[in-house]
Amino acid sequence: MSRRRPRARTGAAAGLPPIYEGPEALTALLARAGAPLTAEEVAARFTAAQEAGEPRAGVIPSLFEQEPRFGSPDEARRLYGNLFGLWERLASGRGPHDDAPEVVAEPPPPPPLPPRGQVEGTELAPALVETAWRWLAVAPPREVARLRDRFTNVQPDLAAWLDTVELPESGLLAATDLCFEGWAMLDLAFGDRLDAAEWRVLRELDTEPPALETTQPAFAGYAAEQLDLLEGEDQAFTVEARAQVERVVSAALAALTGALRQPS
Repeated sequence: MSRRRPRARTGAAAGLPPIYEGPEALTALLARAGAPLTAEEVAARFTAAQEAGEPRAGVIPSLFEQEPRFGSPDEARRLYGNLFGLWERLASGRGPHDDAPEVVAEPPPPPPLPPRGQVEGTELAPALVETAWRWLAVAPPREVARLRDRFTNVQPDLAAWLDTVELPESGLLAATDLCFEGWAMLDLAFGDRLDAAEWRVLRELDTEPPALETTQPAFAGYAAEQLDLLEGEDQAFTVEARAQVERVVSAALAALTGALRQPS
């Protein structure tokens, strides 16, 4: 993923709560992502790094011999949330086993969403962006999958265009997720006023889109924070890769904003 320089945030504030579910859960998550380490081995690396004064962002990428693989964005969030939680436990003097792990048996219910299509004008409000991303972060996977299917159905040109744009592998998932999330927020805010973005418009905007900060400033903040997080955790996500992702997301949000009809 996201999310608005210059106020980079991590952990709970960036939508990834540092929740440690215990060594067995973390070991299983690491194995699914392709990391050849157990939770105990990660704890040893984290402890050594903290004693040496190394930042968390410099240690986590070294846990993977190759690019980590995830079955879904939710799985990636869960792994990083556990890694962040273990780092904080060790920093506070606790270990991977002592006292009860901070297990969340069931994810908290998603926050209630406002009624669809109640926003006037063409800009997303910061409060709606905040509510929407929190809902997406904890909503049942089945609900998010339905929403993704609807995105593909009602925005066919945008979905097809995303399949054609050239992006580095390190930023491909982030760009796709941010475009989906931007559409979801616009759909929630403006409802039936949001028409489909057109292929022609997307192609015209592809090379030099307007800055996201001028098109949808509240979403620009969210997107910058997500990209700050990715930049800190993935060494392959370079400044150049980030610029390419920002270009694609800016073009998509500009096309979607341009597809808004005035209230009748």
